Amino acid sequence: MISRTYVNGVIAAKEKYFLGEKLLRLTETDAARALRALKESGFGGDSESAENGNFSTDEAETLIAAEEAKTNAFIREYAGSEAEREYFLSPLDSHNVKAYFKAKITGAEAAEMLAPEGAVPLKKIAEAFEKEDFSLLPAYLGAAVKQAENVCENGAAGKGAEVGAAFEKALYGHLLEACKGAGKARRALRGALQEKADLTNLVTALRSSSESAAAKQYVPCGLLSAEDFGFCFAESGELAEKAYNKACAGAGGAKKKALKAAYDLYLNAKETGSVAAAEKRLAETEIRLFEARKYELSGSEPFLYYVLRKKTECANVRATMVCLNAGLKDSEIKKRLRGIWICI
Repeated sequence: MISRTYVNGVIAAKEKYFLGEKLLRLTETDAARALRALKESGFGGDSESAENGNFSTDEAETLIAAEEAKTNAFIREYAGSEAEREYFLSPLDSHNVKAYFKAKITGAEAAEMLAPEGAVPLKKIAEAFEKEDFSLLPAYLGAAVKQAENVCENGAAGKGAEVGAAFEKALYGHLLEACKGAGKARRALRGALQEKADLTNLVTALRSSSESAAAKQYVPCGLLSAEDFGFCFAESGELAEKAYNKACAGAGGAKKKALKAAYDLYLNAKETGSVAAAEKRLAETEIRLFEARKYELSGSEPFLYYVLRKKTECANVRATMVCLNAGLKDSEIKKRLRGIWICI
């Protein structure tokens, strides 16, 4: 196994290539100039994009995909444990298996929905669906496909959310199992998973038409039960507060903290008529947890923090280029960026 000291040295050498404040400056220009600036900064490596001074969505996506591929290669080479590899690569596998399942149900082209290759080769996923032999996939993905098939047994129309939930539940369960055991890095990842599960369930509740509909999509990997989100379905503010207080009664410190965070985001959604704040909090979960203690990281944690920053950066570049292409003002673009504090 590669020593952590060596890996941390590699990371220290790569730190200077983060975009940092350059990302914020990209929001203040136009799409063509932003694409050229990314190329000049080394983002995307040797991609041929931005050579002609023009802009196209395909060129921007090619550049971002190249940077994501570099990050995934870094994960495969330098992850300190199977748990770390699984944590970052399994979500790609889950997405890609779900894409093939949707293609099977709808007749669409899977290739148009695929994420970069994760731990499972795309050829292996394609083979599993071609042969309808899902034992070729990791057990948690095979189980997710089976559950999705059960959901669609009497027709797939209107079942998209339940299909998505089948894969989401399987993924969270797999990651929680993979991150069991001692060590600061595994504990940190388990904590992030629990918070993400709670926030995923909150967003689901805020979007759902009823408590029963939300319960079908509930991911049981967090600190909060499906019943704890009852305040999201209260008919008045007073009843919501009562439901919240009831959920808090007898709860321990960690659960009360999770409930308070969820309730505050619920109140924000009610006030603004939007779940954007809750969705952003979900997207920022991991980077926020590691950023808060970045000067205390040890062992494998600097590796985790580096990868999370790279993934956040790629997501922010993608959001920036989409928004620039749509003609949004820089102030609006910056509101959409994740973990913007790491750029300052």
